[in-house]
Amino acid sequence: MFQPVTPAGPPPGVPNGSKKTATIVLSVLVAVLALAAGLFLFLFLSEKGAAADTNSQVTNTEQQIKDQKGKLSDAKSETTDLRDKGEGLQSTHDQLQACTDATKAALQALGNGDQAALTKAVDQMVDSCPKDLGTGGS
Repeated sequence: MFQPVTPAGPPPGVPNGSKKTATIVLSVLVAVLALAAGLFLFLFLSEKGAAADTNSQVTNTEQQIKDQKGKLSDAKSETTDLRDKGEGLQSTHDQLQACTDATKAALQALGNGDQAALTKAVDQMVDSCPKDLGTGGS
């Protein structure tokens, strides 16, 4: 025959709110945790990208510093070379100035007809003028 089946759950008229409330609270909690996990993942990935960008900038800056140090070293070397050339030119200038002065004195003595001054000036020319003046050396 027919036997009545007892429905599962509380009898009618008894509130079933505690299970519903627990389910809603847990659902909200899971949603909040999922949002928090998504936020932390986003923050992690964006900071990882920023760190990679910073490392790239540091590498570029280090390379630029290295290049500038190389240019500075080259400039210092060129400065030293130019200083040495300048000192050599100054020495040549001084020698040629002494030769020019002696030559002027010889020409003046020749114009005045002063044989003693001419002899002295020619001796000075022999001493002060470079012997290889026209040969390309100094």
